[in-house]
Amino acid sequence: MTSSNSKTSSRKAHTAVNHRRVFTVLSSLVATLALTAGILLLLEGQPITSAGPYMMNLSNNTQNWNSVIRASAPLRKGRWNYIIVYQSGSLSGNSTELSEGKDIGGMIAPRNAGYMTQGADFHFVVDNSRNGLGNPDGYVQRGLAWQDQLSTTPYFSWPYLKPHHYSVYANAVGVCIIGDINRKDYSASQIRSTVSLVQALERKLNIPNSCVKLQWEIRGQATARQRAFGREFHRLLRR
Repeated sequence: MTSSNSKTSSRKAHTAVNHRRVFTVLSSLVATLALTAGILLLLEGQPITSAGPYMMNLSNNTQNWNSVIRASAPLRKGRWNYIIVYQSGSLSGNSTELSEGKDIGGMIAPRNAGYMTQGADFHFVVDNSRNGLGNPDGYVQRGLAWQDQLSTTPYFSWPYLKPHHYSVYANAVGVCIIGDINRKDYSASQIRSTVSLVQALERKLNIPNSCVKLQWEIRGQATARQRAFGREFHRLLRR
């Protein structure tokens, strides 16, 4: 009798262990599938609206950043003192259209408009999927101004004021993201590329994080969406 009870207790304990093991395996599988789904959404360039997804997969970009920031003219580290990140204000476009003034701030710029610049030769432009050139979302274009090491970064209130050739930011590296954060989030690919590009420039030019500014941070006029993006952007730079 004692032997029979002992066998029954052993079977019950074994069954309980098996149930716990199955539960553990299933829980791990569900968590893995959820994480994989999140990563796939980021890789597809889906817009992100919360702080969490910003922290994932920052290194996933096929561009070689040392090659991207290479210039034709000799690169003088002491020449550049700031990095300013702009946005185009439009939901599509590319570096050529920005430099020609075809699409500025979401509107067509009149060729003789005195209150607007006729274009901006940004050193780097971060494309979105609507760039018209066939570039992948998040692709970074290197401008001729960077190739020739020219100071062409526009005023922080671009496109509404003249260039700041005589200001403290006259020798800033200008990076422009195609998009308008007030109307639509930048894609995950754009954010990854922008952060990676800026970090590569910081290392190459010995520019500290404190000298990386978003356009609206200098202006002192930022919307709630711009402030939220700015907080996450600076957190990512410090990683």
